[in-house]
Amino acid sequence: MRNKTLVGVALLRSVETHGPARKNSRGFSLIELLVVMVVIVILVSITSWGISLANTSAKTNHCANNLRQIGIAFHRFQHAFGKTPDANTVLNGLGEYLETQSLIYICPAVPKAALGINVSYGVNPCVHRLLAESAKVVALDANADTLDYEGLDTALWETDTAPRHLDMMNVLFYDGHVDRHSVEELNPYAPTTGEQIRTARWKPDVGDCQCSNSYGNGYGLLGEYWADPNEWTGPPVQRIEPSMYFPFGATGLYGVPSNIPLPGATADNPYPLKTAKFRGQIKADSSEPYTFHGCSDNRVWIFVNGTQVLETQMDGAGGVMTWFASTTPVSLVSGRWVDFEVRYLEHGSGSPSHLMVQWSCPSSPTRTTIPTSNMRPARR
Repeated sequence: MRNKTLVGVALLRSVETHGPARKNSRGFSLIELLVVMVVIVILVSITSWGISLANTSAKTNHCANNLRQIGIAFHRFQHAFGKTPDANTVLNGLGEYLETQSLIYICPAVPKAALGINVSYGVNPCVHRLLAESAKVVALDANADTLDYEGLDTALWETDTAPRHLDMMNVLFYDGHVDRHSVEELNPYAPTTGEQIRTARWKPDVGDCQCSNSYGNGYGLLGEYWADPNEWTGPPVQRIEPSMYFPFGATGLYGVPSNIPLPGATADNPYPLKTAKFRGQIKADSSEPYTFHGCSDNRVWIFVNGTQVLETQMDGAGGVMTWFASTTPVSLVSGRWVDFEVRYLEHGSGSPSHLMVQWSCPSSPTRTTIPTSNMRPARR
């Protein structure tokens, strides 16, 4: 009993001395708070990096799957028709196989500003000559619709290709498999390995195919002229036009002779600029909306990526001097080639004509002629 009493007294004294268990009231020091904040920032950074990496990986895989689907349709077309499809067929839906699935032609890694572009892959221009050559390229991530493996240079090659996936490109090969490669690995213009790459990856083993556009420096638009003033029919006279600036007309209006020689001129039709098309691609130097302007005698149509952006029709000496601007600007991406076409029609006959096309943008609001280096002609 005495022992129990002593224990009780000891416990009582302990409670009186120390009191009940109390919450520690000391706050975090500044250093501790900073350490906690740094740890949180690191964790957030790691998480964000992981999410970004996962998102990039998902886009890369999605893009690769797009090319696989194109490869499947490619071989179905080949089996159905007994021939390999050409580049235009590959780019335009492969007949019934992909024509209703346009989204397959859009890589999900393409910037949103460029979503107006119909196709984000480039095709081997001589794909129709490939015969069971498994290691040859069919299509890959690109800024141009066809990848000329001859006739250009490394600078243009790097502009045409698009390493969108951590500096790598998804590449579809003839046998249907898709791999990732760097721009350098497939560069047919590399100083020491270009010829080997061209032979191993691009050029068909047999058959004649002119890959190069054979337009000298590759700049300008393909001009096609018809003598008939009413329609674009029959074989045209062709030449490369370095500019969309044709100020033909009376000397009093433009200060130039009205009989500037053009392809197709004859004694009966000395002014052959009556019906014409100018086709190819253009690229912008900056990513922003562009407005297209036209001045002509009499009608002109302008198309960007297959969409008509401007149509003008004027008559009379005064009216045909009027400039017209597209009402809806077209968003272009720096360095990205887009399809471009100008159609021209002169109503009358036996009189001089003129056609001028220019563009403007917010950073350069003054109307200017599209530079020659920003135009590439369509393949003949």
